[in-house]
Amino acid sequence: APIPNRAPFSAWRPLARLEVELVAAVGAGYSGNLMLSMKDGRFLLSIKAGLIVGAGIKGYMTFEVGYESVIALAELVRKEMAANRYKDLEWVDGEALAYLRDLSFLGATGIDVAFAYIRGYSMVKAVYDALNDGGRGGLIAYALMEDKNYHVMNDWVVNLQPQAFGPLLLALSSPPKAFSVAATEGKKDQDFEVDDAHFLQQKAIERCIGWISQKPDAAQQFEEALICMNRDGVRPEQAGYQYCRNRLHLDLFMSERVKALFGDSDRVREQYRVSVYKLGGRLDNFCQHRMLYRGSPVPSTRQFKTEYKGPYLD
Repeated sequence: APIPNRAPFSAWRPLARLEVELVAAVGAGYSGNLMLSMKDGRFLLSIKAGLIVGAGIKGYMTFEVGYESVIALAELVRKEMAANRYKDLEWVDGEALAYLRDLSFLGATGIDVAFAYIRGYSMVKAVYDALNDGGRGGLIAYALMEDKNYHVMNDWVVNLQPQAFGPLLLALSSPPKAFSVAATEGKKDQDFEVDDAHFLQQKAIERCIGWISQKPDAAQQFEEALICMNRDGVRPEQAGYQYCRNRLHLDLFMSERVKALFGDSDRVREQYRVSVYKLGGRLDNFCQHRMLYRGSPVPSTRQFKTEYKGPYLD
């Protein structure tokens, strides 16, 4: 059976609300087959006309991507970014890439991407910003840990580009807050105290990292996600330093023994340590941390000076 919230990708899917026009050029010096851009909150996909109509036809045919195809488009771009070592794609402009990041992030938090795309750019940005304002980590973790969402969430997270995976890890490791979940069919109201939220966020982080750890390129996806672990998912300068700084942030968040009497409490943290040890093997030895403040035994209150002593990361 098809996975909910995902569209199977097979060659080019029919794109809804197509408006065809010839495009004289894609850009200075670039003569590729595709170009993805945005206009009025909608994706425009330009395809070399010769690929559609036949050899000898010049120019490009531009399609407005409808909601039926936006998930397949996001999957295509994520796949191409992975093949390009998670670098920006020449045929996707910056605005379109940022919007795909936002939509992919929403998909990984359990939100219906096609529905969000219908609601428009402003709504997508508002939801993305709200989820990244801090204090929503427990709610995001709840969606990730729902058994009924397992296959959907696994599929989104495993294929997340680092520009979306980084913000997801940041949101999940934000200071936990108590929250409530309204009753749904078959479930009563649920209240989560701060420790409940913290442990739920730890479990969600371990699950996400465990999911990607099975991939051949998992280490690179992990490294780049930590480098991009900021609200906007951008790859900053001093990438090595940012990796070390964000790796320490995750480790400190995961090291707190909340709900220690729960049977799987220590198991979750141990599985996290095993996974990140494997995924961070290339860069971890270049990270140096010196504690500056010893006034509290609580990991999240400690202060460190972090340095990166490794090669330049382009």
